Amino acid sequence: MLLPLTGCAYSIQGEPVAAPLPPLAIDTPRKTAGVDPCALVTEKDLKPLGTLKFKPVPRTELANSCLYTLNEGPYVLVAVPYRSFEESKKSQETGRAVETSKHATWLNCSKPAADKDTVCTATIAVTRDESLMVAIGMGGDATEDKAAKALEPLSVEALKRMPPA
Repeated sequence: MLLPLTGCAYSIQGEPVAAPLPPLAIDTPRKTAGVDPCALVTEKDLKPLGTLKFKPVPRTELANSCLYTLNEGPYVLVAVPYRSFEESKKSQETGRAVETSKHATWLNCSKPAADKDTVCTATIAVTRDESLMVAIGMGGDATEDKAAKALEPLSVEALKRMPPA
């Protein structure tokens, strides 16, 4: 005896909904449009590292950036707007998540074998899609820990100077 098999068929109405993005710590969203990266770090901020060798200058290699070169060797680079926190996290696999004034920050420090400088980069989330990037390069016997500690107060001050969104 054959029993007819009937399948249950149904359709889902509407478009699939993407899973929400995980929360990203951003205490105070910041405006990035029209922000001058050369105005985010001052000579006073740099004093613990040394004195300015030149007036801070925009860098053509990185859009919306400014380079601060010090007589004592270190240099600081600031860029805003910069890529998102998530993009930095994906491209800088050796980095780690930290916080800067209650903002999610991706900190990446390295001393490439061919390079004489230890470089630390902090990508600080200011919106879901944009960040403030503050980097420091230190030569000589600078360790990653020393560079990260020197970078932290610069990152805090640069973030404070960005206007709230």
